[in-house]
Amino acid sequence: MNESFFGNPEFYAHRAHLYDAMLGSPAYNKLFWGTSPNDYAAFAARAIGSGSGPLLEVAVGTARASGLLHVASARSTTLVDMSQPMLALAQETIRTAAGGRIPQRITFECRDMLEPGSEQHYETILGLGLLHLVPDLPRVLSALGVQLNSSGSLFLGSLIKGSARSNAYLKLLKARGEIAEIRSVSEIYEQAKDANIGTVVVSHRGAMAYLVITR
Repeated sequence: MNESFFGNPEFYAHRAHLYDAMLGSPAYNKLFWGTSPNDYAAFAARAIGSGSGPLLEVAVGTARASGLLHVASARSTTLVDMSQPMLALAQETIRTAAGGRIPQRITFECRDMLEPGSEQHYETILGLGLLHLVPDLPRVLSALGVQLNSSGSLFLGSLIKGSARSNAYLKLLKARGEIAEIRSVSEIYEQAKDANIGTVVVSHRGAMAYLVITR
């Protein structure tokens, strides 16, 4: 399985600055999703602080929510995105957060997140705002699980069904082909269990779910 379900990898790259501004807007997040940019950063901090071994962030985008946290961490970190322009923005985010020089322990790979470029296994895999882009959730989770070490954890976020306003906006995004599926928090939980990777815990705030699977 590969990441071809995302379609053209440049689709989001051409809108990178717009999505970055939306992700960082408290008003936008509260209005449409009933959440806050601080929630995304807190989830990323939880993932990054969950261990000390190698960490992989997939579909990293511009790294707006996680960039400063990666710089503050001491972990060996790999940031992956299919879009080279998007990955370049992530590099700039990290460089700025680090005061002009990217730490050597942070590397960037332009590749399919489901097709590992090496035999490296990770203690933690982080993906913010990812699962609503995925049509076959158990298969994608299984493919990511292959990249975990024997005691690793997945930390993955997803837009979900929420308020009437959130649901209407999700339907619009799906009709425009910008997301793949609209799921409830219970559907996320059940499909994550079907992947049979490890212990599944799902929490949510507003229309954003936070999935953690631990081996």
